[in-house]
Order: sequence, then structure tokens, then C-alpha cells
Amino acid sequence: MSNCELSLFKDTDEMATPRHQLVDPNQALCYHIVSRCVRRSWLCGFDRLTGRDYSHRKEWLLERLSRLASAFSVDVYAYSIMSNHFHLVLHYDPHAGDEWTDHEVVDRWLRVCPPKVHEGRIDQKYHDVIRQAILSDQARVESLRLKLCSLSVFMKLLKQPIARRANLEDDCSGHFFEQRFYSCALLDESSVLAAMAYVDLNPIRAKIAKTITESEHTSIQVRCRDLDDSSLVEDRVKPLFAGVKLQPLVKTSLSEYVTYVQALTPSRQSRWPSEKLSRWRAQVAAVQRKPRAVGAFAILKQWHDQRGWMAPRELLSG
Repeated sequence: MSNCELSLFKDTDEMATPRHQLVDPNQALCYHIVSRCVRRSWLCGFDRLTGRDYSHRKEWLLERLSRLASAFSVDVYAYSIMSNHFHLVLHYDPHAGDEWTDHEVVDRWLRVCPPKVHEGRIDQKYHDVIRQAILSDQARVESLRLKLCSLSVFMKLLKQPIARRANLEDDCSGHFFEQRFYSCALLDESSVLAAMAYVDLNPIRAKIAKTITESEHTSIQVRCRDLDDSSLVEDRVKPLFAGVKLQPLVKTSLSEYVTYVQALTPSRQSRWPSEKLSRWRAQVAAVQRKPRAVGAFAILKQWHDQRGWMAPRELLSG
């Protein structure tokens, strides 16, 4: 695990910054993503205002995430589904689709948006007709290739079906999620690990779980289960849902990562030196401050110089 210190570029005007500057259109990178619900009604979990339990919606989101991640140019490393928002850490390659054949593009798209007839049932014969129709239209194939390599389209198609189902269940209409999602570029391995830990520790910070093994609908709970498989313990931390299987930034083993997250829990007595723990907590705190990008000083400076952004005080002070 890298010992480099993290710096951050605080986004002082996130809403005014174009997405193509926040998400690099030319480079494969990891990102921390957050999307929030707009209404007082809960996305998931128990809503004390209405007395209704929406916990089942977490499964909707996980199922949708798994399906989309298998088709889009993303690998999902961490997730946490909270009551009124969710977090992702993913590796995204805007050019992964350049290597896909036309047939692969169409098959990926139809996994995401299969043609349905008769109360949502997929008719295989109709599916094959649609597939051949798309393959005969090269412009359509290239349009779908671009969509499958768009992080914005990925987020749109992740949230829209959930919003429709939730609105139907609540017997209402209108926006369910904020239209714009938060994104933070993670420029090196330390920043990726810090973002993963931040995401995995969300239920503990919110005091809805006491330990990482009790943290429902989080990636860390899945990784704790994986520790029971001795063949995985020393493997690198791998994506939980993968559409590309990109060269990973993370070289840390599964056992080391789980130990790292456990050490950061408030009540945990850790064997790690206090100096190392302080550095880890500072790295996670950097992610918590919701910057545009996080990384080692030199990499981060290059990142904002390329965009013509003014260096913030955090960066200037080194």
C-alpha cells in the first residue's frame, strides 16, 4: 500500500463545472460517484416520517448495478447503498468500446435494454429480430458504442428504472434522484483505496452498523465473506462487477484491504502504528471533503493545470 500523502482540489463551484472536465474523456481512471434522492421520502431503508420500510429498493439498485456494469465500460470496486443516496467507486475507460466488435456492442446494449413484450417478458424471437435490425444500421451501432462508453449514460440508466419503480410504488411522479451526480477523480492507488474505505465505512459513520460485517448492502461486507475463501485472501482487490476488466490501479491484497478498513472503524483497537493510522484517516478525510480530484501532489497539480484551474490553497501549501 502506497505511503504517499494525498492532496485534493476542492470544487468550489461543482454545479458550474462541465462534466467533461470532471470526468476525463480520454483517459481510463477511477472515480468516486455519489447520487442523492431529491425527496424527503427514502430511497431505501425505514422512513420514520411515513413508517414505511423501503429496504427492498436496495436490491433493485444492486441488481441494476450488476447488469449495467457487465455491459458498460466500467469496473465497480466499491459501493454503499444508504437511505437517501448511494456511493460507487469505479474504474472507467471512455475508449474501451473501440476494441468491441459490432456484435459485442449490440449484445451488450441488449443486456441493458432488452426488447420486451407482454408485461415485460422478453420474447427471444423478437430479441433476435431487433438484434439483426441494429446490426444492419452501422450508424446505430456506433451510437450505442458511444453510449456504452459514457459514464453519464451509465448513471442515467442506473437511476431511471429505480426512479420509475419507486414513483409507481409511492403513487407519485417527478424526479426521484438529483439529476446531476457528484464525481471525484482518483488519481493514484492511495486515493482509490481511501475512496473505497470512505464508501465502505458509510453505514458505520451513519451509526446504522457497528462493524463492517454488519454493514448491509456494501462492498466491504461482500469482501469479508470472500475472506472465507482461502484462495482469495492474498489476491489483489478485484472489481465486484466488471464490464471491461481494466488493468487495476489497486495492488493491495484482499486481506490487507479488509484489515485497512477495520483499522479505520472508530471502536477498533488496531495493531497499526498511530502515525500510519493518522495518515490513513487523513486520506479518507480528503475524500470526505468532496473534492473534484484526489491524489499525490505532483499528479494532482498536473490534473488541474491541464484544465486551467486555479491551484487551491491546499495544493499551494503542499
